[in-house]
Amino acid sequence: MTQQHPGAPFRGIYGIPPTPFNEDESLDRNSLESVLHFTVESGCHGVVMPVMVSEFEVLTDEERKEIVETTVSVVAGRVPVVAGVTGVANAHSIGLAKHAQDAGVDAVIAMPPHSRATTESEVVRFFHELGAAVDLPVFVQNFGGAYAMPTPTLAKLVHDVPNVSYVKEEGSEPLQAATRIIEAAGDDILGVMGGFGARMLSDEWRRGEAGNMPVSHYGDVHSRIWNLLEEGDEKGARAIYERILPLVLHDNLMVIKEIFVRRGVIANNTMRSPYGITAPDRHGWDEIDYLRAQASDLFTWKKS
Repeated sequence: MTQQHPGAPFRGIYGIPPTPFNEDESLDRNSLESVLHFTVESGCHGVVMPVMVSEFEVLTDEERKEIVETTVSVVAGRVPVVAGVTGVANAHSIGLAKHAQDAGVDAVIAMPPHSRATTESEVVRFFHELGAAVDLPVFVQNFGGAYAMPTPTLAKLVHDVPNVSYVKEEGSEPLQAATRIIEAAGDDILGVMGGFGARMLSDEWRRGEAGNMPVSHYGDVHSRIWNLLEEGDEKGARAIYERILPLVLHDNLMVIKEIFVRRGVIANNTMRSPYGITAPDRHGWDEIDYLRAQASDLFTWKKS
């Protein structure tokens, strides 16, 4: 396995906390601080906030800015902070990115604006403008639900805009796409990270990816898997990976928030309307509880 820029500053498990809400759907600031502390203390190598699983689309701009400021304050330099700045227009994302830079984040991540149908040339223009607007590394979230750039376009983009130097690959064929961009972009790209809840973490590492950005509810487990891989203990990493994977396959945002509740990290599992996610039925929860019990020794973080 050839490591891709192992000295690059962004490498490992970059945990994504959810946004905690009170039962009336207002921002739960105490739980926000708690989930940020958990994400760092559980071993994640970085924090990404607020992005899709953080329900950024139902947050006001004021809340998004407050969350970024709180994240920087709570993390306090212990690990890098990557701010999500996806917006509804180029100017919207750029404004959020400039605020995030002023707040002290280490990098930003964005999908193209998706309030309207867009074209490849408009996506490229957006990342040129975003890269020029901030003096920070920029992650391209190459997400199939927005506009996933083909490899030649993405390789040219990271060549032409020096600080657009990382990719989170979440297209329809994420593993193959990650390999293609690593090979095509060469030294122009400092790292490709995976998504999809670290469900393919071992394969991503073997392909030379720089890490993964999963939700942080199993941050202690995913960071341990990554650390073992980096130490050369692939057998040990795979043994843990194979035990946690069945549990991860049950994830949706409602399950994720409930797991945080059961781990004593946030107060309740409230999502902000509209959310369109169905909770598991009693049979689904029975299976999740069984799998959690089988993997209980892997959860090294305990509430003090």
